[in-house]
Amino acid sequence: MSLMENSLDKQMLFELFAGRSTPVRKQQVEEWLRTPGNIECYYEWLDEWEKANPQFIPDTQAALEKIMIAGDTFVPVQEPFKKAGGFLRMLLSRRIAIAIGVLALMTVLYAIKDTLLYRSMSTAYGETRSVILPDGSLVSLNANSSIRYARFGFARTNREIYLTGEADFTVTHAGSTPFVVTTGQGLRVTVLGTSFTVYARPAQERVVLRQGKVQLSYPGEKTEKKLILQPGDLFTSGQGAGPLLQHISNPENLSAWKDHEFLFDGTSLTAIAGMIRDNFGLSVHFEQTAMADRRISGSFHADTVGELLDVIAQLLDIHYTIREGTIYFSE
Repeated sequence: MSLMENSLDKQMLFELFAGRSTPVRKQQVEEWLRTPGNIECYYEWLDEWEKANPQFIPDTQAALEKIMIAGDTFVPVQEPFKKAGGFLRMLLSRRIAIAIGVLALMTVLYAIKDTLLYRSMSTAYGETRSVILPDGSLVSLNANSSIRYARFGFARTNREIYLTGEADFTVTHAGSTPFVVTTGQGLRVTVLGTSFTVYARPAQERVVLRQGKVQLSYPGEKTEKKLILQPGDLFTSGQGAGPLLQHISNPENLSAWKDHEFLFDGTSLTAIAGMIRDNFGLSVHFEQTAMADRRISGSFHADTVGELLDVIAQLLDIHYTIREGTIYFSE
């Protein structure tokens, strides 16, 4: 069913969004929305209209009270009810039902708006996944992570990615449109073409740059701070600790998880326990408190948490059991 068959166009929907549509038009929109293929078009135009009218706040109560139209002037519902005969009362009731039906439908559509306006990709515990974005950029998601980006206009008007968890990015050049990664704690990474890894967990955020150049924006005490990273730079911030910038010789090590490689360089069991929690969703308990400070060095391949735990147990000559979502380490 096409737009022309329903006598609808973008401007008619814009009038509806602005609250200036007639009951007849509202009924046409309701019928048009019954065709599944039109729902995506509806949301694309709604997104366009909202960007052009950022201050608009819909008044649903006023919409219900003003559904009769005389010429170009809205007439309150109450007056026609007082003066209308049986036929007019029936006609008005029908118009009210149409208006309420359209309002209810629009409420439902608004509730699922983000689902239709954005594409989302995610991984479960213990899972990694690679995604090619519409602009050709490659995103590799670590376990227990997700990204979200605009369904419409990506690469044409914006290239903003919302990240939760950890992901590695290989970004393609797309004219003057910057590629931006935003985390839930206000960190923004802006690039034009580069390779980098972003870690965004509740306890800590970090960015390591392998190639190219990126600009970081992050909340300061009073104003937003900005920082330019060069290849090999590692930026870290976390709860209870201020931002830290350091240079490392092997930045690619921080994305070794893409190949299921675990690289440890004097890494404590406490730090490894945090990584296991983030990637596999398991908590860790040490039967002897001193075990938490024991350290591991080396590169190990492990496709599952069991394989990783076997390596740790063999290297440190300890034992482990898993019960009800918790790993218990013991001598």
